[in-house]
Amino acid sequence: MKRIRFTSRRGPRGLVAAATAALVLASVLPVADAATGSAPPPTYRAGDYADGQVLSINPPGENGLVNAVQLAQFEATGQRPADSTDQRTQYANLLHGYSTLTDQALPQYYNDESFGVRASEITRTEAPSPSVPVAIYRDSHDIPHVYGATTSAMSFGAGFAQAEDRLFEMDVLRHYGQGTVSQFLGPSCADEQMDHDQLLLAPYTEQQAQAQVDALPTQFGAQGVLARQMIDSYVDGVNAYIARTRIDPAALPADYAAALQPPQQWKASDVVYVSALVGGLFGNGGGGEVRNAALLQYLDKQLGQAAGNKAFTDFREQNDPDAPTTIADKAFPYEIPAATDPAKTAMPDDASKPLSGGPTATKPGCDAIPANPTATNIVSSLLGMPKHMSNALLVDARHSADGHPIAVFGPQVSYFAPGILMQEDLHSPDYAAEGVSFPGTGVVELGRGKDFAWSATSAGSDITDQRLELICHPGGGTPAPHGTYYEFNGQCLPMTHHTFTETAVPKPGGLGVPTVIKHDVYLTQHGVVQGWTTARNGKPVAVVNQRSTYDHEVDSVVGFMHWGQPALTHDVTSWMAGAAQVSYTFNWFYVDTRDIGYYSSGKLPVRAPSVDPNLPTWGTGVAEWQGFLADAAHPHEVDPSSGFFTSWNNKPAPRFSASDVQYGYGPVYRSQMLDRTLQNGLAAHSGKITRANLVQAMETAATQDLDGLAEVPELLGYLAGRPEAPGVQAMLAQLRSWYNDGAHRRKNASGDTQYDHHAAVAIMDVLQEKVIRALFDPILAAGGIGGESSTGGAVTPSYTVLPMQWANTPNSGGTHLGSSYDGGYEGYVRKALRQLRGEQVAQPFGPEITAKICGAGPANCPTALDAALSDTFTTLVKANGGSTDVASWTATPDTKAQQQNMPDYDAIHFRSVGIVGQDPIEWQNRPTFQQVAEFPRHRPW
Repeated sequence: MKRIRFTSRRGPRGLVAAATAALVLASVLPVADAATGSAPPPTYRAGDYADGQVLSINPPGENGLVNAVQLAQFEATGQRPADSTDQRTQYANLLHGYSTLTDQALPQYYNDESFGVRASEITRTEAPSPSVPVAIYRDSHDIPHVYGATTSAMSFGAGFAQAEDRLFEMDVLRHYGQGTVSQFLGPSCADEQMDHDQLLLAPYTEQQAQAQVDALPTQFGAQGVLARQMIDSYVDGVNAYIARTRIDPAALPADYAAALQPPQQWKASDVVYVSALVGGLFGNGGGGEVRNAALLQYLDKQLGQAAGNKAFTDFREQNDPDAPTTIADKAFPYEIPAATDPAKTAMPDDASKPLSGGPTATKPGCDAIPANPTATNIVSSLLGMPKHMSNALLVDARHSADGHPIAVFGPQVSYFAPGILMQEDLHSPDYAAEGVSFPGTGVVELGRGKDFAWSATSAGSDITDQRLELICHPGGGTPAPHGTYYEFNGQCLPMTHHTFTETAVPKPGGLGVPTVIKHDVYLTQHGVVQGWTTARNGKPVAVVNQRSTYDHEVDSVVGFMHWGQPALTHDVTSWMAGAAQVSYTFNWFYVDTRDIGYYSSGKLPVRAPSVDPNLPTWGTGVAEWQGFLADAAHPHEVDPSSGFFTSWNNKPAPRFSASDVQYGYGPVYRSQMLDRTLQNGLAAHSGKITRANLVQAMETAATQDLDGLAEVPELLGYLAGRPEAPGVQAMLAQLRSWYNDGAHRRKNASGDTQYDHHAAVAIMDVLQEKVIRALFDPILAAGGIGGESSTGGAVTPSYTVLPMQWANTPNSGGTHLGSSYDGGYEGYVRKALRQLRGEQVAQPFGPEITAKICGAGPANCPTALDAALSDTFTTLVKANGGSTDVASWTATPDTKAQQQNMPDYDAIHFRSVGIVGQDPIEWQNRPTFQQVAEFPRHRPW
C-alpha cells in the first residue's frame, strides 16, 4: 500500500498510522483463511461506538426474493412478500413529518444501523454450508448480519446472502456488464442496443475479466491477496445458494420465468462485469470532446472564429468563480492548461456528423419477434439508472448540539424493485462494516465502521478522453475509410479485434430459431473504437475513448476493503488512505466523533500543459497522458473553516476544472439549496444543531424547485416597474408568493391532490423553457431544437448543439427518478438576467453572446421576455380549460397530455428488475439509501 500525505486543519494527527499500515498488515490479516472453528454470535453493538446513533433507510425493502408461491399470492391478492416493501412507506412519510422532527422521532423514518442484532429480533438463522464457519442472522427487516470465524467465511456468507436477496437482479447485472442481456432475456432491439453500448464501454472477454482479479496480488501486495481471496469466497457463497435453488423450489426466484435459462454458476469474472457496469454508470466522467468540437464548429460558423471560440468558453464554464464548491477556502488546480498547442487538438472535419463503420448497434428485424414483456420492462428499468449519485450534509463538532459531528448522507441511485443497493452487516475478526453493497460485488461500499461512517456522491471528474487515431495503410498505400491500422509514434499499428457472440432464443420456450448476435469491437492502445469519421480535409480517423479505469474495474475493491478493516481505518487520515485507492470518480465523505472529512477520488490523468482538455486530441503520440494526479493533489479537507460540507454532485473545489461533459458548473447548482437550508437551520438554533435539524435541512431542500429559487427573483427584479398585462401581473404575483414561501413542490397534507402553490408550479414549468428560448434562441436555435440525454436514460428538451438539458425536472422526462435539477440552464438564465440589470457577475457572458441575446442584444430583451410571459399565460389558459383565473391553475400541457395532476406527474416510480413492482410515492429529491450518523465515542486514539 502506498504512502500518502494529506493536509489537515487539525495537523498531522494520524499520518504515522496511515503511513505504517502496510508494515502491520501481515500481522493483522491472514493471507489464507482456514475453514475451521465456529461462527460467532451476532452480539448486539459489540465493538460499536455509535450507541444507536447511526440510522439508515433503504426503500423499498431488503427482501428481493419472490418465489413461485409468493408470486401467485401477489397476483391473486396484491400482497407482496414480507420485508420487500416495509421501508418504502417509512421513507415516504418523512415528507410530511420532517417539519416537527426531533431526535427521538428519527426511528419513525430511519432504522437502527447498529452492529449485530438483538436476540429478540432475530427472525431466522442460516448456516450456508456445513464446512464454512459462518452464520447469517436475519433481523426484523430481513437485513442479513453475517458473522464469519474468518474473513473468507464472512465473504462466503456475504455471497450467499446477496444471492438469496438479489439473485435474479445480480444475474441481470452481470449479463448487462458482460454485454449479453439478449442471451439472458431474449432478443429485442432494446436488448441488443444495451449489449452494444456496454461493449463500447468495457468489452472484456471472460479471460480478460478474470485476469483483472488475478492481477490484484501483484498490484496491491497483501491487500491484493486478500481481495482475490474475498472475491473467490464470495463467488463460492453465491454458487452455494444457486445449488440450493436446484433442490428447493422456494429458493428460486420466480423472475427466472422471464429469462432463457435458470441461474448458472458464478465466476470471479462476473464480479468484474458488475463492477464495470457500476463504475461506468456512477464513477465515470468526461469523454464528450467530439460533441464539444461540434459545438465549437457551430459557434465559429454562427459568430466567426474569434467570437465563436470565446462563446464556447463562456458556455463551457469550466472554472466559473461563482460556481458553488464543496471546498470553499482552498483551490485545487486541475486541467488548467497553459497556452494550448493547436497541433495537439484533433478536430473532425464535421464533428456533428454521426460516426460510421462502428460496431453494428442492432440487426435488421431485431423486433420482428415480440419480446417478452417482463424482459422488456427489466431492460427499460435498467436503462433508467441515473448518472449521478447524491447528496451529503456534514456538520462539524463546533456546530453540533452534542459536541460531536453529524452527517446525513447517501447515494441517489434511483428507485428499483428490488433495490439496486442491498443492505448487509459483515463481521470477521479482521473486518467490521455495515451498510449497502451493489449486488454482485460483496463488500460494503457505503456505510459505517466501528466508530465512523462514510458515503459518496458522484463527482464526474475527467477520467475519459476522446482521441482521433489517424488511420494508415501498413503497406504505405491509401488508408481505407474504416481502416484498422493507426499511426502511433511513427509506426502503423494494427487494432485489436474482438468478436463478441451471443445466442438467444426469442423467449422462454424457444419459439422460432435461435438468434446469433455478433458485436465486432476494435481497440487501440488508447481504448475502444467508437466509430470512424474524417479529419484534416478528408483523412480517415477512428474516434477512441481512452478511460483511465479501463481494464482496472475491480481495483477499487482495495479501497472499499480498507474501510472495512478496523486495523487500517481508525481516523479521518487513515480513511483518506482508502479513498485514495478508489479509482472511480466519487466525492467521499467521512464522520467520526471528532472530525468530518472529504476526499474526491478517481484515477485522474495528467495531461500535457499545452493540451486543451475540452476538445479531442490526436492519438499519434503527440498528446499522451503524463501520469496521474498525485493523491494529495485531489480535493480534500478536514474540518473546514465554514463548519460544514455539502455536496449534490457540484464542483469539488475552486479551479478544479469541470470535465468536458459538465456544462452546469456555473453560478447556480442544486447544492446551493442544501447550503441555504443548512445555514438557515444553524441560524435558527444559535449555531448548534441536532441530527433531526440536519435531516430537516436535507428534507427542506428535497422539496424545492431550483428553477423557482434561482430565476424568479432575477426575473422579478428585471421586470420591476414595467407595465404588464393583468394576466401576466397575476402570474408574477403567484411566482412572488411561491418564492417567498421557499419555492416548494409539495402538498400541505398527504391526502391533498394538488401542490400548495399549484399555480406557481405550473407557471414555472411552462415559463422556464420560454425564458430560455427568448434569451438564447438567436444564438443556439439554428443548430436545432431536440433532446438531451437526461439522468435515467430519458431525453428532455434542449438545443441540439449544446450538451445540456434545459431543465432536469422531477418528472425526469417520464422516468420518474426522484433525482432532479441535476444540471440545466438555471445558471445561464441567472447570469444573463443579472447582466441585463447591470449587476456584476464573476464570469460574465462576453459581447459575442450579449450582442445576440434576445435577437438583437439587451435592448430587445424586454420585448422578448414580455412575449415569453404572454405566451406562458396563453398556454396555461388553454391547458386549464380556458380559465383566466391564474390562481386556480392546476395543469400544464404535459400533465394534461398524461391525464395526471402535477404531484402524480412528478411522483417517484420504482423501476422493476423482476416481476413484482412497487407503488409510486410522492416526489422528494433525496438520497435513496440514506444514513443519519453521529458517534459519541471512539476507540482509544
